[in-house]
Amino acid sequence: MEIALLVLVCLCLVPTAFLNGLHDVSNAIAVPVRTRALSATAAARLAAAAHVLGALTVLPLGLSVFAWFDMPDAEAGGILTVLLMALVTVFGWNLYTYLRGMPTSSTHGMLAALLGGIFALSALGLTDGDDTRALPWAAPALTLLISPLVAFGAAYVLVFLCARLARTADPDTVNERSRVIQAATAGVTSFGIGLQQGQRLMFLLMLAFAAAVPDHPHTWSTAVFLVCVVAVGAGALTGGWRIGHFLGHRLVVLDPMRGMVAGVTTSGLLLFGSLAWALPLSTSLTAGSAIAGAGSNQRFATVFWSPALKMVRFWIATPVVTGVTSCLLVLALSPLYS
Repeated sequence: MEIALLVLVCLCLVPTAFLNGLHDVSNAIAVPVRTRALSATAAARLAAAAHVLGALTVLPLGLSVFAWFDMPDAEAGGILTVLLMALVTVFGWNLYTYLRGMPTSSTHGMLAALLGGIFALSALGLTDGDDTRALPWAAPALTLLISPLVAFGAAYVLVFLCARLARTADPDTVNERSRVIQAATAGVTSFGIGLQQGQRLMFLLMLAFAAAVPDHPHTWSTAVFLVCVVAVGAGALTGGWRIGHFLGHRLVVLDPMRGMVAGVTTSGLLLFGSLAWALPLSTSLTAGSAIAGAGSNQRFATVFWSPALKMVRFWIATPVVTGVTSCLLVLALSPLYS
């Protein structure tokens, strides 16, 4: 049974990886396309290549973002069921939010789904209660609350600095240079997204293979990982324009300089959060907040606050929906593995 569950987990990882690429790519390229720093085709190709490169970087770098998450001891069937239901839950939620054009966090959704599934195992008496309580329940909640505020504030303040530096420059020159920097930050942000997604994929594969076949040859998990990386790149290549339209048109109106600020803020926080601080930062939360922060620091109103508040409601709903749904699914399937 464990092998069958392992195969199902691997099969679910591939479409989930594709949807993650499609869902998150707009965080990097929506504004550069909107400000004409990149064409839509060039932006999608750049993002897809950077996604793949970032994900492949996980092989030598390891799992810094998820190193603090330790699955409690449980039967292999229970762990694999938690992983499978977490993937099904996150896939369903990401598909729904993409169709609604809402940028939500795949990272927070997956962490909440895993925690919900583990809570279900604990409620069934299949894991130690102390181990369950010792899990990092606060980490996703803190980053959910803090990272948007930091991104919004950093982008808002950075606009002052850029405006001061550009006050005597020719506007066309400022716009041209801003677009060049935007194109670069689109690649950096896409690399950071790929790095986050690669770590998430590798983390799930390590848990699945360790539970089902503890003495497995690493080549199998690596082969599945490489297939998933290709799926991430294919998803990113689509451009994710439903969410891109929301970020680039419905959320805010940005000039090239403020678009550059949003890109620099997003890419900087994402790379430092992933590599230096090992935090499970959400690209969607960081990018959406940075775009709103840069757009709000203007003499005229450019942020459309009704869509922005709707976006925040989806951010809050993500861990709640994925955590509760995963918990209920694991409880419903308990006769199969307990």
